[in-house]
Amino acid sequence: MNARQAFTPDSARMTPDPIPFLRLLGMVEEDTPGGQCRMHLPDLRDDLCNQLPAAHGGVIMTLLDVAMARAATSVPDAPSRNAVTVEMSSRFLHPGRGPLVAEGFVLNQTRSLCTCQANVLNAEGRIVATAMGTFKYWHAPLGKPAP
Repeated sequence: MNARQAFTPDSARMTPDPIPFLRLLGMVEEDTPGGQCRMHLPDLRDDLCNQLPAAHGGVIMTLLDVAMARAATSVPDAPSRNAVTVEMSSRFLHPGRGPLVAEGFVLNQTRSLCTCQANVLNAEGRIVATAMGTFKYWHAPLGKPAP
């Protein structure tokens, strides 16, 4: 799906996200090839906006972070299906208004780390923000501290 095309529920995987925070925001993940991820925020509610009004920076950074982490864990030979953010650098280019989509993809992968890039686009396909990040594959059972 081109970022300029309208989001429709048929174009996205509609299973509830396992992360409660993402469900709270209303984010939906679209089915994409391995090493890529597309996260949609189809309804930018007033409670997710700042005083401009535009999407709060934390909402934009969450879209970027999740798109990159999911891209990292979707690589077919990924050593884990879970990853945590080691570092993330972001740039805000324009206010994010209306439905937003984050597109993340893998730049480089090793056995323990994955470097990714992501963009958040508005409904017109204009880049709102961009980021690069490094993610560590998480090998410990979920819900338990790492050794």
